[in-house]
Amino acid sequence: MGDASEPRRFERVNWNKVDHSRRFVTPTRGVFLAGILLLVGLSLLERADAVSLGVSFGRIDWVISLGAVVLASIVVVPAVRRRELTRRALFRLVSRPVHAAGAVFLVGLSLVAVVGPVIVGSTELAFQHRLHAPYGFTGKASWSAECLGEVTDGEGITRYCGGSMTYPLGTNHRGHPMGQLIVEGARTTLYVLVFTAAFVVPLAATVGIGAGFRGGRIDDLLMSYVDVQLCIPAIVVFFVGYMYWNVSLLLLLVMFGLFSWGGIARLVRSETLQRREDGHVLVARSLGASPFYVAKRHIVPNITNTLIPAIFHLLALLVLVEAGVAFLGFHHIELYSWGSTIQEGLDPPVSGVGLTMEPHKIWWVSTFPAIALTLTLVSLKLVGDGLRDALDPRRNH
Repeated sequence: MGDASEPRRFERVNWNKVDHSRRFVTPTRGVFLAGILLLVGLSLLERADAVSLGVSFGRIDWVISLGAVVLASIVVVPAVRRRELTRRALFRLVSRPVHAAGAVFLVGLSLVAVVGPVIVGSTELAFQHRLHAPYGFTGKASWSAECLGEVTDGEGITRYCGGSMTYPLGTNHRGHPMGQLIVEGARTTLYVLVFTAAFVVPLAATVGIGAGFRGGRIDDLLMSYVDVQLCIPAIVVFFVGYMYWNVSLLLLLVMFGLFSWGGIARLVRSETLQRREDGHVLVARSLGASPFYVAKRHIVPNITNTLIPAIFHLLALLVLVEAGVAFLGFHHIELYSWGSTIQEGLDPPVSGVGLTMEPHKIWWVSTFPAIALTLTLVSLKLVGDGLRDALDPRRNH
């Protein structure tokens, strides 16, 4: 405590110590650089056949790996450094069973997407096992197909094949186990989530905060670009790319990612315009805090109640877009998506050698991926609402 007779004055703040962004080497940047070096090293070793990664890595896999590095540096590192705040936010998130269920499902989805393909292996054609019913159910089987369950004769030459534990969720018309298709679809969904969270969301937030915080010509320039972007339908740009380049998940993510973040940018800008005039923001700026520090410490934490639901809405939207595009058939033939699997079960009739069926008779082909897609969208919505409440600094309990 100082002497009571001393006149009151503002405390002098050494922003070189407070503002960690002025240091070149920070934990966030260190993790990012280490991740980049690791990916570059693995890429060089793989090209030189000096190491085998166990799976075939394509361009989309390296891009998603880069996205994982970005998320680790901008999300995981701050969460670890501020463990008490992270612990409190997680406690608030799981305090409501419905939010906890959504979070558990998304964590399980991520684990299935990462570990599942290694466990279940690659999908292979097995026409002799096509359209096997799930375990506990019975489906019509052709005479040329191999039945692994109990065979029941019907009227005339019709016979029915019972499901078995060899394919507990049944198979599609190519004999692919539905369990493997669900796992492959989960990996595609995780790719969409990682790409959006790592590249699209930071871009939208940066543009929105920069426009709202700086104002003036920068605001006019950035918002003019956003206006132009919002006038261009992403689906049209994707179809143009589809005509000139090989169709791929990366093409879809880039096209929809580049033209889908304008709404979040505008939302963040609107919130920033309000928050930059708050008293604590004006005090920090008057004391010499850098714009980056003010944005990170005072702007972003106070717009989470608006930003978080918008982010998860965008995540859910792009997951649904990917499934919808795949449902329409605009996907790579070797890419297994929940949307394309749903389409296979809803495209009557399904024909094989001596076998023609209507969609309701092979309900499992479309039902299981539809359930997985629905649960993913619902979980994203629930977790978004839960994180909004958990991270809101104005919540006192």
